[in-house]
Amino acid sequence: MKSVALSLAVVVALGLAVGIIFADRAPTPYPTPQKPASLDGTISKATDDKGAFEVTPKDEKNARKFTTNDKTAIIIDGKEAKVVDLKEGMTVKVTYCGFSTVIKAEATSPAKTGTG
Repeated sequence: MKSVALSLAVVVALGLAVGIIFADRAPTPYPTPQKPASLDGTISKATDDKGAFEVTPKDEKNARKFTTNDKTAIIIDGKEAKVVDLKEGMTVKVTYCGFSTVIKAEATSPAKTGTG
C-alpha cells in the first residue's frame, strides 16, 4: 500500500513540475497584433445575435469573422450606427485589436442603381 501511495505522489509531483515548466509555452493559434490593425473588404455575413460579422478582404476569397463589444464604434455612410445596422454587401474598413475584436467599423452602403 505504501508503494502505491509513493508511486502516486511521484507521478503527481512530476506532472506538476512538467506543467510549471511548459505553462508559458502554450501555442498561440493566430498571430495577435499588438497595435490596432485594419482590413478593407465587403461584409459577407451580417451580424449574428452576439454582434459578430464576417468580412471578405478585397483580395481574398475567405471571410474573417470579427466580434464587437460595447466599446466598438460603428459608422455607416459617415453617421454613427449600431452593429445590427451592418448589412451584407456593404464595403467596410475594420480596425481591430487582437485577432478579431473590432475597435471601429466604417461601412458604406452599396450604391443604389436607379430604374429607368
